[in-house]
Amino acid sequence: MAYSKSTNTIDYFSMNRKMRIFPERRRAKILEIIRRNESASVKELSEQIGASNSTIHRDLIELKKQGFIEKSYGGAISLKSVSTTFEPDHEIASEIAREQKVAIGKMAYKQLSNGQSVIFDSSSTVFEAARYVVEKGLAITAVTNDIKIAGMLSKSSAVNLLMVGGVLRPRSNTILGEPGLSFLGDLNVDMALIGVHAVGNNKLSDTSVDVVSMKRLMTKAAKRTIILADSSKFGESAFYNICDIKDVDEIITDKGITKKQRKKLEEQEVRVFVAKS
Repeated sequence: MAYSKSTNTIDYFSMNRKMRIFPERRRAKILEIIRRNESASVKELSEQIGASNSTIHRDLIELKKQGFIEKSYGGAISLKSVSTTFEPDHEIASEIAREQKVAIGKMAYKQLSNGQSVIFDSSSTVFEAARYVVEKGLAITAVTNDIKIAGMLSKSSAVNLLMVGGVLRPRSNTILGEPGLSFLGDLNVDMALIGVHAVGNNKLSDTSVDVVSMKRLMTKAAKRTIILADSSKFGESAFYNICDIKDVDEIITDKGITKKQRKKLEEQEVRVFVAKS
């Protein structure tokens, strides 16, 4: 990663040329830059990412269409205050805080052991844990409601894979509804790796009632529940509560979590682990 002391910016162009190829990754980086600096101009985004002004303009049009950003006077772009039901396109969401998600997934994988039964919730961060399971050849029984995670786990002959039935959520990798809900209701597993949309007010929450119904049953089915959430998920609340913080065992996040946020979690007797990216 290249860092410019004179401009106090990260040179994303030299860091990752592939961003010119994958629009979702480039747009995720745009959102990360705006979030870090609170606002940015087209010129600033172009210089930091290494893409042309016209490419950045097209990305911003798409991000505005999806409800991520808004323009202010003077041409600055800032993040839009979104509704509690807002959910980003899954392809862009999977690229946001990617380095942190990879590190969180790796730490989650290290909590697993051969012979265990594990639920892999539909989540881009949980996907990274599944990827490590396959890479390291861990022998487990895996249950998931995510077609992308299922595709990854199916690559390993050491994994006994069960996929819940149901309806594929539009523009998503997530399977919801019956018969998956009934199946999870009768399940008893060693561990559940759960992703969430938001962590706030001592509760875990998500954008959809149907998604929450699935996650609730997953946490109830597990002896041990670990939440995988990058630090951008902290501080807000989404549409529907999954459970109280105190109802889960551990949270794995990244170094962006504040001391105040960590203290609040630990006051609820939840173990907090910080993955280094």
